[in-house]
Amino acid sequence: MKVYIVSDSLTFQSMRLEQIEIQQTWYILQKKTILFVESAWHGYKDRWKYKIASYPDHPERTNEKLVHLVEKAKKKGIPTVFWNKEDSIHFDRFIDSAKHFDHIFTVDANCIEKYRAIVPTSTTVDAAMFPIQPRIHHFQGFNFQKNEANFVGSFSKHIHDKRRERQEMLFSSALKAGLPVTIFDRNSDRKSHNYRYPEQEFGLKVMSALDYVDTADIYRNFLVSLNVNTIENSPTMFSRRVVEILACGGILVSTPSLAMSELFSEYCHIVQSEEEAVELFQRLKHGPSKLDLERTKAGSDYILQNFTWQQFLDKIKKVVGYS
Repeated sequence: MKVYIVSDSLTFQSMRLEQIEIQQTWYILQKKTILFVESAWHGYKDRWKYKIASYPDHPERTNEKLVHLVEKAKKKGIPTVFWNKEDSIHFDRFIDSAKHFDHIFTVDANCIEKYRAIVPTSTTVDAAMFPIQPRIHHFQGFNFQKNEANFVGSFSKHIHDKRRERQEMLFSSALKAGLPVTIFDRNSDRKSHNYRYPEQEFGLKVMSALDYVDTADIYRNFLVSLNVNTIENSPTMFSRRVVEILACGGILVSTPSLAMSELFSEYCHIVQSEEEAVELFQRLKHGPSKLDLERTKAGSDYILQNFTWQQFLDKIKKVVGYS
């Protein structure tokens, strides 16, 4: 299968390891190609920055280039697929691009009806959850080198208040339990103070952003991997790191969400309060129990069986009629 991809770096790095042929230039799109576009903020190497999402305060930023690409693909009979990995929070930012595609996939099943109310009946709409790339995130046995916790991701002082409260609860609990926390700050290159972690308040060790492929070793080497979820009421939306941590055999400690409870509760720790988190961290800092390791290994197997990029692409091929 040939695929022309418009995506951010994480998705591009994962898809190029699959058994697909990636088209490098859009102007020679051939039959049996799929145009795959995700809700990208930058695109690979910033090639699509400001060209997919809507920016109401910046009318000069438009999706004209993307719409032209979609129209060209349709004229050639090439299926067009849009995957919104930013639903439901950024539904409004991407709907003006998504509505032009033949097929829409969303990470949040709660958004399906919102799409259906806007797009033509001929447009297919379905949920597609975050997958993992097994060539990057996979189990290599247990060899925790640091009896510490890590968090790979971002922090925001000005948006996502509930998410920030959840993060601070985990950081405070770890501090009280004596479990060191190392942060790998996805926004380390952004200058605004709004993205700076409360390093001193919670005794955090903050490191620069990692290359995507290096996150796997973090999840394998640190005893505990932390997670918070921006969306808490969706049966299908969860943080991408959830499946990546579990795939690597990391011991995952997460704050609650519907998806965490319905999909992953058997394979990780979901903490509801600071008291619960402190008690858990006080135990884990001395090393995992046999049950911890059994659950974690079962979680790795579960992810490999149900959440891979190959399965994700097979679903797309079936929908567009290429299977």
